[in-house]
Amino acid sequence: MMRLTMLLTAVLGLSVGQEPGALVREQPLARTWFVVVSGVSGEKRFADSFAQWGTLLVNAAGARFGIPDSMTYYLAEDSTRDARRIRGRSSKATIEATLQRIVATAREGDRLFVVLLGHGSAQGQEVRFNLPGPDMTPGDFARILGPSLATIAFINTASASGDFVKALSGPRRVVITATRSAREQNETFFPGHFVRALTSDAGDTDKDGRVSLLEAFTFARREVEKRFESSGLLATEHPLLDDDGDGTGHADAGDKGPDGRLARSMHLAPLGGAALAADPRAAPLVAKRSAIEARIDALRGRRTEMTEDAYQKALEPLLVELAETTRAIRALEPRKP
Repeated sequence: MMRLTMLLTAVLGLSVGQEPGALVREQPLARTWFVVVSGVSGEKRFADSFAQWGTLLVNAAGARFGIPDSMTYYLAEDSTRDARRIRGRSSKATIEATLQRIVATAREGDRLFVVLLGHGSAQGQEVRFNLPGPDMTPGDFARILGPSLATIAFINTASASGDFVKALSGPRRVVITATRSAREQNETFFPGHFVRALTSDAGDTDKDGRVSLLEAFTFARREVEKRFESSGLLATEHPLLDDDGDGTGHADAGDKGPDGRLARSMHLAPLGGAALAADPRAAPLVAKRSAIEARIDALRGRRTEMTEDAYQKALEPLLVELAETTRAIRALEPRKP
């Protein structure tokens, strides 16, 4: 009887004791905000690089990630450089006002991605992200984002960014930095590789058609390591990821933890691509798939408390359910010419 129940659960996509459709109705569709901030450049070559990465990210936000223009914010040092994409100057006041509006609107289950491109610096104990006008400290961002109910991914690709981990860490947070401390103040190579991973298929290591934050981080970290190894130079940047809320980042974040589990479940691109995301038939299925993934993550978190046999018996129906739901989603994907 139990076996039959499990099979029905797998095939119908329901939890034991749950009414048909209940799972779907209980999962409100998540909204995603995407904020790209390009700081002060100092030199033309940096200005060009920051503009190139910002443009790639904003273009991908609409075409690849399916995020509406109204929920995409690109703030840059020179707001006249690309009037079609840049929505304002990257001053402290504009950044604070933008993030405060989003935080006030976001509800639990929503997602906010913040990507910083630029330079960082440290004076004594104080670390800063450099902006035209007053800079912003980790404490500034922590204060603004603190009340948010949304799940937040905060990515600081600048030099001297390591100290942002401790300040921004918390529940439902992924914090990624290009360096492990404020002492690493040289130009960083991490942002170019990270942007490439997010905006192309380069970082899609599991070949599921989209790139998770963990995949993008791992790809960029390894590319940075290769660059220093091939040049024979001493590494001047060591990227970190923290997503368990303990304020300590790890370079080797992965499925086994302690960091990496939340980042593995966070993707900017929707399953099936932006075209499928616009299909109203796909929305409840995508929400259902996210719920199943959350249940699998929760089960993995309890693995050490279970016998291996009990863990596998609990995992099997969830994987079948996930496969059935994924198959239903992919059946809606537009056929390629």
